[in-house]
Amino acid sequence: MAQEYEPDEFDQIASEGGPVGVHRAPQPWWTRVLPPVLAFLIAGLLALGIAMLLWNRDIVGPDPSPTPTVTVTPAPVEPTPTPEPTDVPETMSPEPVSPEPDPEPTPTDEPEAEPEILRDAQVHIRNGAGVQGLAGEQQSLLEDAGYTNLEANNISSSFIPNGENVVMYGEERLADTARDIADALGIAAVDGTGTPGGAEIEVLLASNPRN
Repeated sequence: MAQEYEPDEFDQIASEGGPVGVHRAPQPWWTRVLPPVLAFLIAGLLALGIAMLLWNRDIVGPDPSPTPTVTVTPAPVEPTPTPEPTDVPETMSPEPVSPEPDPEPTPTDEPEAEPEILRDAQVHIRNGAGVQGLAGEQQSLLEDAGYTNLEANNISSSFIPNGENVVMYGEERLADTARDIADALGIAAVDGTGTPGGAEIEVLLASNPRN
């Protein structure tokens, strides 16, 4: 059987309909945040004050003792006398000497070699013009010019190059002689490729050189 007790103050609170048990009244949120914020601000201000104090003490120090200024007055310097200019004779610069041109070499007129005319060369005068006695007439002209080894005969006109009067020879040593014969007979063409009949020099007549 349960034991009965006299009602106390807790039974009275329960009868009033309030919360049963031990409860704390709810606190606002700023009451939890404010203390650490205030502690942080106070610590920061304290640190800032200490820092400013140390900073000002480092900057502001005892005034250094003034250094005495010594003024040195320089001794007056006497001006140095300027020497008067002396008349210096002007030196005449030598005129540039142009180099003399090298003398041009005097051309020496070398005498032309005398043509070598072989009057005893074998010369055949060959008539291919069909004019009777034409070769003999040219032979007489060459005899008058001093040639001694002459012969007159005939030749077919087909052996005469280009069908015109020509003096032909085969050796270089006969070139001057062939040119002299052509001048003596009035023939313009001279050919050094050889002779059709085998003589040293041959005069091939396609017409009368005097006409």
